[in-house]
Amino acid sequence: MEIKLLSEKKSQRMLIGLVLVLFLTIFLCAVFTREDVESVNKLKDYKPDDIQYMNNGLVLLEFTVDANSSDRGVLAFFTSHKYVDAYAKGTRIYSLRESGGIWGHTTGNVWNFIKLPNYAEKIVVRLESCYPETTSLPDKFYVGTGNEIYTSVLRQSMPAFIVSVFILMVGLFITSYWLLIHKSSHIDGTLFYLGVFSILLGLWSANETNVATLMFINRRASSFAAFVLLMGMPIPFIMFVKSFLEIKDNRFWRYICDLNGLVILVSYILNFTGIYEFRRSLWMTHFIIILMLVYMLIVIVGKITKRQVDQRLKACVGALILVFAATIGDLAGYYQTGNNSGVFGRSSFLIFIIVLGIKLARQAVVSLKKGRRAEELEQFALNDSMTGLYNRNAYDFFVHNKTDFKNYLIVTFDINNLKRCNDNYGHSAGDAYISNSARVIENIFERFGKCYRIGGDEFCCVIPKAKGFNIQRYIQKLHQDVEILNNKNIIPTEVGIACGYAFVTETDTDIEKVRERADEMMYQNKKELKGLV
Repeated sequence: MEIKLLSEKKSQRMLIGLVLVLFLTIFLCAVFTREDVESVNKLKDYKPDDIQYMNNGLVLLEFTVDANSSDRGVLAFFTSHKYVDAYAKGTRIYSLRESGGIWGHTTGNVWNFIKLPNYAEKIVVRLESCYPETTSLPDKFYVGTGNEIYTSVLRQSMPAFIVSVFILMVGLFITSYWLLIHKSSHIDGTLFYLGVFSILLGLWSANETNVATLMFINRRASSFAAFVLLMGMPIPFIMFVKSFLEIKDNRFWRYICDLNGLVILVSYILNFTGIYEFRRSLWMTHFIIILMLVYMLIVIVGKITKRQVDQRLKACVGALILVFAATIGDLAGYYQTGNNSGVFGRSSFLIFIIVLGIKLARQAVVSLKKGRRAEELEQFALNDSMTGLYNRNAYDFFVHNKTDFKNYLIVTFDINNLKRCNDNYGHSAGDAYISNSARVIENIFERFGKCYRIGGDEFCCVIPKAKGFNIQRYIQKLHQDVEILNNKNIIPTEVGIACGYAFVTETDTDIEKVRERADEMMYQNKKELKGLV
């Protein structure tokens, strides 16, 4: 069976090319986003002249702006889940507030660009946290032209964004690759789990970069999406690890998946009822992630101590160490500073995905080749070479291995005058007689069950779930199609197909006895066609 869109070798070449393009792009981004880039160094990193912490949790930041400066345009800074107001001479010149609705009270992650009035030398910025746990202050404030700051922030965050996009692209490629080959290669869902995880990770990590913060207008929706994506990531990841490492224990990993599902459900309920928003319930997802890492570590250590170190484990250990370190670093950074991982964390996950994805892709190709060879052998053994229908071997295999024939229908067929056709017109004409008769039977009955050629001129169709099946309607259709075939004069002798059928009853224990009843009716029909009765 051929893959319509991509061959295995072409897919591998595409994956290798994708990896090369990735690292080339990251290298170029690293070169062109160095700290000595002129536009970056031109930015003025401002510090507030005064910081006042109010009793109600508000923070007031006071900035002095040089009135004679030629590049005073905007005051820019990044906030995460904070309300922002800015004042000049008692007049509010900027405000960032909640919109309410399904997004909750959060403002999301926002780059604030406050246009500085020409008349003002003092700017007061009022910060209020949306949640008690988001009280950290912005670490950098910039003053300059809006375009200059916008461009510089984009350039600095582009490597992390590029890596995130490639994680997403690799995930889409892996998932598509699995969808194309899994039926023909009979591989398990390991690649699929890895692909789904990569897609979720890529979307989440891209959304968490400054590129997305600056480009996406609705930051509240973007923040909402980030929480949803993060909550969904542990399930495909642990399913991948379980499948990749061939973990036999089906209990603990299911407990983790069930717990993650429960966390998602509870988080949704709490968020949409306004009791406890996603941002505040995020610790539950982080707990699942830590539990997953501990489980993964226990499994790896257990396999090493039991000396069950196979090729998959060797390939997995190094990549998992990177992922473990990146995840722990990301969680620590989140709770200390509120920031997620940068290029290192994303690159660690990307290396993990690519290394294991390539290994699984190679194994999939091997399985695909074996599957195709097995299909070829099975087809040769179970298919009739002349008609393309299943042969007697396939019928016998079905009869001896099937145990439940409830509501089955057996339909038998016999071709009239085949011997006369062979004797008078040769075996080639007889073969044409058989092939065309088989097509008539197949076109009518194949959609309902399986059709077999069980003898030289004998055919059988086994139809499951046949309760209420209008067999007479299709027998009539059979006779009509035979008449059409005769009118075409393809066969030098008149085609005749005798037909009989029998339903499986509750007392039937032997399917062959049912076929014998169908044969009795078929032979009666054969006599009628020959005019003997």
